[in-house]
Amino acid sequence: MRLVRFDETPPTRWANGIGETVELWRTPSAGDFDVRLSIATVGSSAPFSLLPGVDRVLVALGVRGLELDVDGVRTVLGQYDGLAFAGESAVAAVGVSESAHDLNLMVRRGVGRPDLRVESVAGSSVPGADALAVILLDGDVRCDGRPLAFGDTCIGPGTLTGSGRVAVARTS
Repeated sequence: MRLVRFDETPPTRWANGIGETVELWRTPSAGDFDVRLSIATVGSSAPFSLLPGVDRVLVALGVRGLELDVDGVRTVLGQYDGLAFAGESAVAAVGVSESAHDLNLMVRRGVGRPDLRVESVAGSSVPGADALAVILLDGDVRCDGRPLAFGDTCIGPGTLTGSGRVAVARTS
């Protein structure tokens, strides 16, 4: 198991240059990605980057959720609600009054399909062997005995203990 600390990972600009994201994991590690996991900061109402040929799942992390316009259709996500959409879709955050985060799993079409789910941890659990990564959303959770803070990501197999919510990233 490898641990990526969210607050120790420097942000990078979105592909469209408007916002910032913290890349938690990707493969391959350089060049165009096949699979990418990141936490973006949505600081204002703005369009998301277009990523043709990529399937995306986004989970709103802010307490107030996130309102999106996806190809002209307004969608309101509550905290920890997810939405799947194609990278070619015209997506914009709307009505943003305070900065918030969202979790993104992006998979190049033909490599697999993204699956990002919020799950509860109570006691001890082991995510399935098909889990790529586990990201702490809230609570007091440890991964292989190591305490986690918001956004910290366990990559590879590990045992979760404690109480809280995590997002589990998989591809199928």
